[in-house]
This record gives sequence, structure tokens and C-alpha cells, in this order.
Amino acid sequence: MTQTALIVEDDPGTRHVLGTTLATAGIDSIFAENGAAMWRLLARKPDVIILDLSLPDADGLELLRQLRQQSEIPVLIHSTRSDEIERIIGIEIGADDFLPKPCNMRELLARTRSLLRRSQLRTTPAISRSDLRRLRFGHWTLDTASRELLNGDGAPVSIGVSGFALLMAFLDHPFEPLSREKLSRVLKREYVPYDRIIDVHVSQIRRILGNQPDGSSFIKTLRSQGYVFVASVDTA
Repeated sequence: MTQTALIVEDDPGTRHVLGTTLATAGIDSIFAENGAAMWRLLARKPDVIILDLSLPDADGLELLRQLRQQSEIPVLIHSTRSDEIERIIGIEIGADDFLPKPCNMRELLARTRSLLRRSQLRTTPAISRSDLRRLRFGHWTLDTASRELLNGDGAPVSIGVSGFALLMAFLDHPFEPLSREKLSRVLKREYVPYDRIIDVHVSQIRRILGNQPDGSSFIKTLRSQGYVFVASVDTA
């Protein structure tokens, strides 16, 4: 089944380059030149969004904030607004990845394909019975069949495609240190020292989970090593 990317970009030349690049991997593209067009084209249910932040009728970060209130579609920000603060805000609001302009188109394609694979895993029913697990920790449950994070009342809580993948890695390795390099591999990203994308994703997961009953975080930072999940995990 052909997958579709919604490219939200006001520059015609950039739209053409992005569409041509994705086409080499068999990914169809639909194009929105502004925020209003993005909202209209969401009705076509694209599989991933490549979002510029500087649009003529809207700020891309505000569009992302509104989008996350109704959808967990993977979003890759592709923008000239690429300083560290913009990147951190973008990830915290709900972007799954961030690439500055200009960038290597092969890297953008690889990042997009990675988001599509992770998104497909979340929407494709598990086949192996061993994959049908409910991982319980604290008052939370990660349901690997529905691929949802459930709170103590059993209600789903939005965590995003990247957040789900990282939390799954932590729950599969409780009390085991996980390096930033290993967590980057979980997201199918090339590890780059001093890149804070993993740190921001982990911070977002911490904020969603809150603290354990004793007031400590579920995820502990290990200086110069990475992170470790410090709570018992039960499998049902």
C-alpha cells in the first residue's frame, strides 16, 4: 500500500525537491502551501507530515500544537528556524523529528521512512501472540496490542510515535542503562553527540508519566551514560 506525505511548505522549489526525493522511495506527496491548505488536506489522511515553521498565514509551531490536540500523525519539522530553542520547543510540542534547512535529502528521506515504519507498527495489529502484552508500571499500562499508553482509569494518553517507541525500549529493559546512542537507534536516527533530540523526548515522557509514589521520576539520568528506567514492570 502506497504511503503519503503531506508537505506543508510555501516555497515551490522546496516542495518540488521534497516531492521528488520521496518519490524515489515510492512515497506519494500532497502539498500545502500554507496552514489553511494543511487543514483541508488532512481529510486525505496522510501518513506523515513534513512541516515548515515559517508559513505565510500561520506559525508552524502553533499549527503543530493544534494538530496534536486531535492527531498523532508523525511530524518531521523541516525549517530554517533551526536554533536549539526552536528544536526543543518543536519536539516538546509534539514533533517526532527536526531537520534544519538546508539538509541532505538522503537524510530527510531516511528520517521520513523511519517515521513511517514506526507509525505503521502502531496501526498494524500484532501478529505474534508474544507481542500482545500489557506492560504495567505504577498506575500506567502500555498496551502493545493497541499501541496505547493507558492511565490508571484505563483511558489512553497521547504520547506520540517516538515517545511510544522510547517508552517501549525502557520498559523492555528496566533498571538497565540505555545510552543516548542506543535510544537513537530505537528511533532509527544517526547518533550525533550533543544532539538533544533524545533528551527532549525523554523529558516529554517524564512530564507525561509524572512521578512515582515516592516522588522520584520513573526515568533517571545517568551522567555521561544516558538513562535508566527505575520502576518494576509487570507483564500481563
